[in-house]
Amino acid sequence: MDPIIAVIPARAGSERVRDKNTRPFAGIPGGLLELKLNQLHKVPEVDQIIVSSNDANVLEYTARFGREVDGRVVALERPDELGRGSTPMSDYIAYSATLSEGGVQLMTHVTHPFVTSGVFRDLIAAWRVAAEEGCDSLLTVTTLHKFIWDADGPYNYDNTVEKWPRSQDIKPLFEVNHAAYLMPFARMREMGDRVGTAPRLHPLDERTAMDIDWEDQFTLMSDIALARKARGIDLT
Repeated sequence: MDPIIAVIPARAGSERVRDKNTRPFAGIPGGLLELKLNQLHKVPEVDQIIVSSNDANVLEYTARFGREVDGRVVALERPDELGRGSTPMSDYIAYSATLSEGGVQLMTHVTHPFVTSGVFRDLIAAWRVAAEEGCDSLLTVTTLHKFIWDADGPYNYDNTVEKWPRSQDIKPLFEVNHAAYLMPFARMREMGDRVGTAPRLHPLDERTAMDIDWEDQFTLMSDIALARKARGIDLT
């Protein structure tokens, strides 16, 4: 089987959430980065874990984790021009596609604290099935059974048939939640993207896919994580 190489982009200088990668989170001293590394540490199917960053604190913590906890973990300094807030994500994706000649990239983010080791193992298993069935990539999505409108009215249901159908009867839409992408490195280079022409959509429930984009969300997710820990739920 092709090796699975996890890539965690963790650039410096988040504008919306200060020091989001390494500041304490839910009682975890190393924050979201420590949590994500511990989650991937428990995934034997992953062959290497690359943290790509231009943040000295992130690189230092990652290197120490690699020395002391898991030898699969590598701190890789990212060129500064690919670590700015103005850098197009497409430029970083093209760069990440060059980090290995072969194998499959599993791109994930520290800002999804509830994507645990069990979720990663399920994703890798789902990818292997999808690849056998001819898919060239897998991405996580959130299924939306909601009343979506555009300027012309209802978008995903026909209100001439039923003005307010049951939500479960509405045609689902799929929101890309960015929790994880899996795609062979070679195919990424061919496409210049992290999604190919034959992707497999892998739904995650909302309680798993919640992510952190804003300071208030950091606080909220930390409180949720603490509540789960109090109930004996393992965050890793």
